[in-house]
Amino acid sequence: MTLTGGWRPALIALDVDGTLVTYAEFHEPPRPPVVDAVRRAHDAGAHIVVATGRSMHSTLPLLDQLGLKDGYAVCSNGAVVIDVATRTPIEIETFDITDTVRYFTSRIPDAVLAVEELGRGYRVTGEFPTGDLDGHVTVVEHDELVAQPVTRLVVRWPNGDREQLRDIARESGLTSVDYAIGYTAWLDIMPVGVSKASGLSKVAARFGLTAADALAAGDGHNDLEMLRWAAVGVAMGQAPDDVKAVADTVCDDVGSNGLATLLDGYFAD
Repeated sequence: MTLTGGWRPALIALDVDGTLVTYAEFHEPPRPPVVDAVRRAHDAGAHIVVATGRSMHSTLPLLDQLGLKDGYAVCSNGAVVIDVATRTPIEIETFDITDTVRYFTSRIPDAVLAVEELGRGYRVTGEFPTGDLDGHVTVVEHDELVAQPVTRLVVRWPNGDREQLRDIARESGLTSVDYAIGYTAWLDIMPVGVSKASGLSKVAARFGLTAADALAAGDGHNDLEMLRWAAVGVAMGQAPDDVKAVADTVCDDVGSNGLATLLDGYFAD
């Protein structure tokens, strides 16, 4: 991709898994070409905003790996915005999950549930598959899970089907939640109206910018809103067809360091 029309994004929103790193490299830092391209864009004056489904405690090490020391990051699919310099949350959206937990435990008794403990880890109702969660994990009863409002509820169905889980979510009739299906039988449930785009809107306002100043890159269904929000929405090469359909353009896949090529089209020396 080459720069056209002289436009450069003042804000660059970057998904993590499938964009900055491959899914197989979940616990690894981004590859050097990607890190170098992100740093060149930052040094040229662009605001780099990591926008991820990852929790705050999973995002902080990535910011260090990218060398980001200022600005903001959007975590938990938009429910949490953190100040990069202080490593603290500045915007937190929560909701009551009582009805939601009751519904999913009745429909999928063998599902395991989790809620974030901000900056620390998760409270869970049972064992998640190895590698699914990081940070400190505490097993609790369902009553303790719903004791207070949370930023996100995770429904994981280890032996279930992703499409069936999607159908169950759609049939819930619950008005207090939005859904973002992950790459497997995993369901993120956020406060209504919360998405990466809503978090990015808050960040852009703090910079005195709007969506017209932004480029966003991602590969998943939880990226749809932000790809629509940004002036230029870029789908990664391996993204599903329905994600590519809402994007303005498609770059190379994550395994080919597509993000590096994309950013260098705007910010190469």
